[in-house]
Amino acid sequence: MKKILLMFGVVLLVAAILLFSVFYGLFSIPPVTDGITLGLDLVGGSEITYEAVVPQDISDEDLSRSMDSVRTMMRERLNNLGYTEANVYLSGSKRVIVEMPNVNNPEEAVQMLGTTAVVEFRDYTGEVIISGEDIESATASYQASGSSGNYEYCVVLKLNEAGRQKFKEGSARVAGYPSADNRYISIVMDDQLISSPTVSTEYAVGGIDTDTPIIELGNSTVDYATYLAGIISSGALPFDLNNIKLQAVGASLGERSLETAILAGIIGIILVMIYMIVFYRLPGVVADVALVLYILLFLVVMSALKINLSLPGIAGIILTIGMAVDANIVIYERIREELMLGKTLRGAVDSGFKRALSAIVDSNITTAIAGLVLLWKGTGTILGFAKTLLIGVVLSMICMLIIPRLLLRAFAGLRKYNPFMYGLPRSREKGAPSYKLLHIVNKGKIFACISILLCITAVVSLVLLPFGISLFNLDIDFVGGVTMEYEIGRDVTRQVSDDISDMINDTVGIKPSSVTKAGLGKSVLIKIAEIDTVQRDAIADGLAEMYGDENVVLSSSDYVSASVGKDITKAAFLASAIAALLILIYITVRFEFLSGIAAVICLLHDLLVMLSMYVIFGISMNMNFIAAALTIIGYSINATIVVFDRIRENYKIGGGKEQFDKVVDRSVSQTMRRSIGTTVTTMLPIIFLLILSVTSIKNFALPILIGVVAGGYSSVCLSGTLWYKLKGKRDVKIR
Repeated sequence: MKKILLMFGVVLLVAAILLFSVFYGLFSIPPVTDGITLGLDLVGGSEITYEAVVPQDISDEDLSRSMDSVRTMMRERLNNLGYTEANVYLSGSKRVIVEMPNVNNPEEAVQMLGTTAVVEFRDYTGEVIISGEDIESATASYQASGSSGNYEYCVVLKLNEAGRQKFKEGSARVAGYPSADNRYISIVMDDQLISSPTVSTEYAVGGIDTDTPIIELGNSTVDYATYLAGIISSGALPFDLNNIKLQAVGASLGERSLETAILAGIIGIILVMIYMIVFYRLPGVVADVALVLYILLFLVVMSALKINLSLPGIAGIILTIGMAVDANIVIYERIREELMLGKTLRGAVDSGFKRALSAIVDSNITTAIAGLVLLWKGTGTILGFAKTLLIGVVLSMICMLIIPRLLLRAFAGLRKYNPFMYGLPRSREKGAPSYKLLHIVNKGKIFACISILLCITAVVSLVLLPFGISLFNLDIDFVGGVTMEYEIGRDVTRQVSDDISDMINDTVGIKPSSVTKAGLGKSVLIKIAEIDTVQRDAIADGLAEMYGDENVVLSSSDYVSASVGKDITKAAFLASAIAALLILIYITVRFEFLSGIAAVICLLHDLLVMLSMYVIFGISMNMNFIAAALTIIGYSINATIVVFDRIRENYKIGGGKEQFDKVVDRSVSQTMRRSIGTTVTTMLPIIFLLILSVTSIKNFALPILIGVVAGGYSSVCLSGTLWYKLKGKRDVKIR
């Protein structure tokens, strides 16, 4: 008993330290309210409208191509500055609009973002030695200064071959100047002097032959070095940009969207904890303790890393909480099976953790593979999702394996064993199986027909897309549209936004992408798919009727491009394809090739089911669709791997001689409780997001909910059967 009290005391102490860190910070870790930056969709921010200064003789084609480059470079610059949740889209032929989250002062946003970022290395006469076109990348570093020998922050450049040659020749020329006062290179960005390192006369012959010159910053900070490196890395824009309009904008998901999302998450997590106690009793209590520590540690790590959090990030958190609980469900189901077979409590605990370890490790590694690829190839909100997913994978492995094992072993040491307290039925026959055998493989044709019906809508919709026929309700994020800003003479609250959104939907039959406050709050910014002049006039008349003709004034109206540009779409598809390939390779190494094919088919099945629901329910497909799809990829692989792990174990127990369809049936039957439990616990937070949140969040939560159900269905009803059908009569070596 003393050991248990001591361990719980240590756990409570750790929890108290983490809780203190969440609210007040600890050492260099800021509190959550300061460390985690919220996205534009949750808290709003600043909107900057830039207009390009373009040459008179530029063709329309060249202008369009250059403006696409402007958008891509601006988004890259924002990523380098840490604003992965920012929006960038084109307006008209030569304007670009940037929306930066959580920056309430538009002037500050302009200063942080900069303008053209023209980087030049010049000699004392002003002649350019190298410029931005010669620089491939820039990274912040901390190393000894060449002039003082002291360790200082600096920026290390990576030059291309042409830049290296130019720098070699230019530095030789500078080193050979007669006057020592002229032997320096001015490093200038946007005509502002950054640094002026001197060049030794020893380089007069041969010059400085390196492709990694260093910008010395003197007594600078890591934040400034990182900022400068990020600006340089994003490249020089093709045009000068003038900011012609600055304003604050409201949360695109509506006022108080964050509060309702947090409330929904808290209620969902509480219900998850109750579920664990009801079904697993004492181990459920232990799992809940570990879950609380996991959530607190997750918040602290996010604050320490200064993660940007938007709706896709919240999706990543929901997924990782589901995975964290899933680890304990897998373990407790194995412990329950061992107890049903008559093992002692200590033996069941040790064996349960040992037998569950491979399934947990494999499922988390496959999810981490997807997260790493998204972090590597992703951009925009994809990065926020990837970061939360990877943090969750690492922390869940720590919290949900170590803490429950220590506490349950301590309880086992009491030698007071009550079967009911460990999830066993009150009346049971010793050695009786802990599951009911299901004949899944024999029903394969039925499940295949159900899956075809669920997926056919998505398949037809995707086939029609190349022919210009879209059955999807594509939002302004994907197809562009119109932004209209109206002064309405009153504060724009959530209720006002909802009323205007409903009026527009009733008037023109199109639901706006977003209706948010603009400026000081007495103006409303409406984003909607492309509409004609008659529809615009109808919206203006509707606003005049609601708020008085004398109060309603149209401030601006512009056509805008899709904020989900080709770069983001391409990055999402490329990342998903690479992740699927790497997962296939991993599963082949850990199991065998055909099982990897079956897992990828199940993954595609779950995505197609979700896409079908987008079409059937007419759900608006916007930026958050990408996050929803990525969430389903993570969940689907996780669920399938657990089933495959049990198939592998049972196959080896039978020495590879048992009929494979019987192995599949038994394995699916044994993991059924786990599959149901994980699906339910992952669904609970999403269900309350669906119940309590604003419409835009509901349109995000519903596809994820459908995808989670599809993932649970495919892991139970399809994955094992597919593996069996692909294997056929072939002999395969399962590792």
